[in-house]
Amino acid sequence: MKKLVYILTIAGLILISSGCENWLDIRPESEIVLDDFWQNESQVNQVMAACYRSITEPDVMSRMLVWGELRSDNVTYGRNMPADMYKMLNVDISADNGYCHWGAFYTVINNCNNFLHYAPGVVEKDANFTESKLHAMEAEVLTLRALMYFYLVRAFEKVPWVNQPSIDDAQDYRIPQSSEDLILDNLINDLQTALKFSRDNYETNTYNKGRITTNAIRALLADIYLWKEDYNKTVEMCDQILNDPESELELEQGENVISKVFYQGNSVESIFELQFDDDLMYNWIVRDYFGDYGNQAGQWSFPGVLVTGKFSPFNYNAGSSKESKKDLREKDFLRQETGGDSYYVFKYAGAQRVENATTEVSTYYYRNVTANWIVYRLSEIYLMKAEALIQLESNYEGVIDLLNTVYMRSNIEEDEQGLLPENYNSKLKLDELYMRERQRELMFEGKRWFDLMRLARRVDSPAPLLSYVTKKFTGGGGSQSTKMSVMDALYLPVHTDELKANSALVQNEFYKVTGEN
Repeated sequence: MKKLVYILTIAGLILISSGCENWLDIRPESEIVLDDFWQNESQVNQVMAACYRSITEPDVMSRMLVWGELRSDNVTYGRNMPADMYKMLNVDISADNGYCHWGAFYTVINNCNNFLHYAPGVVEKDANFTESKLHAMEAEVLTLRALMYFYLVRAFEKVPWVNQPSIDDAQDYRIPQSSEDLILDNLINDLQTALKFSRDNYETNTYNKGRITTNAIRALLADIYLWKEDYNKTVEMCDQILNDPESELELEQGENVISKVFYQGNSVESIFELQFDDDLMYNWIVRDYFGDYGNQAGQWSFPGVLVTGKFSPFNYNAGSSKESKKDLREKDFLRQETGGDSYYVFKYAGAQRVENATTEVSTYYYRNVTANWIVYRLSEIYLMKAEALIQLESNYEGVIDLLNTVYMRSNIEEDEQGLLPENYNSKLKLDELYMRERQRELMFEGKRWFDLMRLARRVDSPAPLLSYVTKKFTGGGGSQSTKMSVMDALYLPVHTDELKANSALVQNEFYKVTGEN
């Protein structure tokens, strides 16, 4: 008898309890036989919750951060960095590196495919499970699947497109890679369908931030359009979020960002974040990479050369004035090692920073509870719209206004003008300002490598990406530059295990030609 493969692969279902705040609690299950399942709305809810929870698995979370941040200019060595991570950081990447495994993402995708395949049949079996409920839940699951595929495409470029569940041993699992364009077009079609049925809000704040809403779908679409260089569509999606009168989204005050956005979580500026808890799903990845109360020095740190000097995004000389002279984010997101020159991550790892008004010396208090993980928040929407307008070469004053909206909440000691338009009177200067502001605002949120990839993709050359990344390497990163000399080298290789398991896969051209490196 067939088994629900997707349930077994995540070692348990998530049951929806009667309390709304506990809908993501994990309860282990043994085998569940297909013939006995998909009978009622409760079981549909269980599988949808499993889709959400499988994204919080360490194998998924670690790759979301490693793929999106590790190779960028934001990250250098911390303490006790694993060997495969150390190699990837140094651009010593081979097809047997553990972070090139993509199986955990396809587990999430298969969970979603199972839901989309079987959930419609429950409408006929349970009178309480209506078509409208089904379509609203399908919108959530389509979006979760799209998010996983978007990570895969940005990391590997070409990956297998699988939209049917793996439920039968007789199925042919030899599926070749599909082109980036085909996959992204499929994601856009899915998300446009999801927008027709999505919910604007839910009964509780935890649901509003921890489940897919209309604005979460718009945010993902804006991100995909930005990657595709469809800038008018990016602006359209961002405007729908920014002009949504029902969203109740607003930026937190700058001095509250660490405590409310990253420590407490589910803040007023959050659009979608993965929910963790201390008992059943602790966010071990954030603890290991960034640190916590018991380990204040994580595996990652910020390059010291980017804290001081001409390459720093802080205290930057911008013509007639300086950017970020007393930017809260420099102290809130980074903590200098006492008596040393290492700068460890305080964002997510910290609970609160208290600064002595006289000495301006900060005391850092670390979290001892788990952290949610933010996928999209309001400040990024302002930034995505600004990026699109810069590339459209239109409304530069509007670009400065958007950037100032984000910038000024963390530079509260500056005058009301903030960033002065006369200092950024060309597209090149606006591009550079944007990259600094996006780095200041979103560092360590799994975004930076993809930001740099967009620069490279626009000119079909690694050169602009390398101009940022090599600054963190001693001697300017000569050997690292050589290993990122062509566009194919910016994507990851297909892991050797995947190639063995699926004979239809083809290795990334760069790794075919150069062997191990």
